[in-house]
Amino acid sequence: MVRGMKLSLNMLKARRLAKRVLSELETWVVISSLARAGQKQVSAMIRVKDEEEFLYPSVKSIVDYVEEIILIDNNSTDHTPLIMESLRQEYPHKVTCYQYKYEVRRQGWESWELASRSEGGSSPHLLAHYYNWCLDRCTKPYILKWDGDMIATESFAEAMRAWRKSHKVFMTFKGVNVHPDGRHLMASKSTDQKELVSSLRLSAIPSWVTSLTYTYPEPRVFPRFRAKFDMGNKFCERLYTPVSNGLLNSRRHYSVQEICFLHMKFCKREPYSGYSSELAEVISSNIAVGQPLRPEWLDLFHRWRADGWR
Repeated sequence: MVRGMKLSLNMLKARRLAKRVLSELETWVVISSLARAGQKQVSAMIRVKDEEEFLYPSVKSIVDYVEEIILIDNNSTDHTPLIMESLRQEYPHKVTCYQYKYEVRRQGWESWELASRSEGGSSPHLLAHYYNWCLDRCTKPYILKWDGDMIATESFAEAMRAWRKSHKVFMTFKGVNVHPDGRHLMASKSTDQKELVSSLRLSAIPSWVTSLTYTYPEPRVFPRFRAKFDMGNKFCERLYTPVSNGLLNSRRHYSVQEICFLHMKFCKREPYSGYSSELAEVISSNIAVGQPLRPEWLDLFHRWRADGWR
């Protein structure tokens, strides 16, 4: 009997191993096909809520570098829906608009508290669920994860051209956080993570909060194949793809060193609306004035302002 049980366990392990090998083989075949230079098509996925201040330049700055733009509004109370419709009319063959009607828990304690519940993983109010719903609306093989308060720099355009010519399937890049005065970068008063999380119920914060100058470098361009988001970061969503780890990822990853966007979040009237109250307090109390913006970034900033987007 014991021998029979061991045999059954070995067979079960063998089946699981075979299933894993077949899955990885399928992933390798698909990704190898997607990696062909010159054949990459990209959907820009942009989730928005009350983004009237920077949504227009955000979309305009990337529209020439993607094949599709998916705009998803989450119960905006300002002019965001009107701007979305204006963009759809301006680019009818490229821009598609959707509405996500559920209130989404904010980054920080709210998201983690919901994710920790037994039924939380399937809740439409969960941040990761919202991301996956948006992901399902995209139709192209690649996704560009973009925000309605990001304005692309020339380095972004150059990076996209280089990535398209390569055999890479991921592209990781970062931006800079613009200070509310519109002339400087952000800086932080404290870089001590332990000090910053000491007042939080959830003992975790985004790593960029300890510097505030740069956004976190993340794979913002990735294959749509089997991609999904979960709450592995505790305070916010986390991307998972079957090629997120291991040798295949290292061979397929394109990392951009130059700054690819200006992050205008903290120049908005309500910069902390997407964060749980206690996380918002930590971020806002840690802000300091950093280095002056580069001349080319100032030019970019003033060019959009002169274009009448504000």
